[in-house]
Amino acid sequence: MSSPLISVVVPVYNRAHLIARSVGSLIHQSYDNLEIILADDCSTDDLQAAVRALDDPRVRIVRLERNGGASAARNAGVAAARGDFIAFHDSDDIAVGHKLEAQMRALQDLGPEYVGVYTAVLSFSDLEPEAYGGMQVRIVPPPGTRPLSGDMHARTVEGNIMNLPTMLLRKTAVIAAGGFDVRMGNNNDWDFTLRVTRQGLFHFIPEPLYLVPEQPTIDPSGKISRSARKSAKSFAFITGKLRRQNPHTPALARHYATTARFLLRLGRVRFARRYLAHALRLQPAALRVWVLYALCLSPKLYKQLRRIKDGTPS
Repeated sequence: MSSPLISVVVPVYNRAHLIARSVGSLIHQSYDNLEIILADDCSTDDLQAAVRALDDPRVRIVRLERNGGASAARNAGVAAARGDFIAFHDSDDIAVGHKLEAQMRALQDLGPEYVGVYTAVLSFSDLEPEAYGGMQVRIVPPPGTRPLSGDMHARTVEGNIMNLPTMLLRKTAVIAAGGFDVRMGNNNDWDFTLRVTRQGLFHFIPEPLYLVPEQPTIDPSGKISRSARKSAKSFAFITGKLRRQNPHTPALARHYATTARFLLRLGRVRFARRYLAHALRLQPAALRVWVLYALCLSPKLYKQLRRIKDGTPS
């Protein structure tokens, strides 16, 4: 197997304390022809010191001129990449030691019509069991999910099962996809995957070669509305893009309904009704959508039901 250069792009913002573990998992990959680009989104901690402690010339920092979010950081990392292959990695995650070697071998064994290889993800609680309520582990995509290889665009329209940091991609496909949309907050990875899956075929490795330590939200109060705003905005962006491609895509009905749920949580009842009406035009027999539409007529009842579900006092 030849060993072409892989550029690993890691968006970073105030994660110096995690660099040793996360980037360390890249330094110790069995595939060693790497450059590791830390796309620094204007961190205020001592990232330089953390990188010096790694003592590896393959690691370099590309600092953005101003804070622009993960999408802008990834775009800057791709622009600085020298390799013909791009891998993405999040600054708090861990790559299993043979991840990149397995992906490169698979991609080289496949034809040029394959533009990417992705793997399963193992996510686990990153706190002591007594603090988390017991260790929780899950694998993504869930066992039984189909399809997982080949033309993945139609499956990605239904929902994103391809975790961006697990991907090894041909750089030509990343460029052709247009990079990351800096207007997106949440779901920027899904938006990118929708475009990159149009560039060619994908191969799936079922072994979980990427580890995601998850930490619970200790105090969700005050964060719910911000999260709902970001999610409503990102789903509105994605549904708008999908609608322009094909306004009759059945999966749009579910995405319209999801957008409406976030809008309802924000009290934007009129806009929620509009999205639900779009959903019902595509799937007029969708009972759950009709229930949501009925709740739009009684926002107070919806809020009470949300409080019961979230376990928050009235």
